[in-house]
Amino acid sequence: MADREDTAAELESRIAFLEDTVETLSREVAHQNSEIASLKTAVRYLGDRLRECAVSNVALPEEETPPPHY
Repeated sequence: MADREDTAAELESRIAFLEDTVETLSREVAHQNSEIASLKTAVRYLGDRLRECAVSNVALPEEETPPPHY
């Protein structure tokens, strides 16, 4: 009977450890999800800003000089 009690106690201990590990990993995943969302927003913002600041070699149609035959 003592062996069964020891085995049950060890299994309970392992289950408690695994539950704690799962909870810790769950919190870490939630934190990383939040951080990834924040980074995605920052990358999107920086991409938009880069497009706004990009110099284009193509002039707008109203800025083009007319061809010489006009």
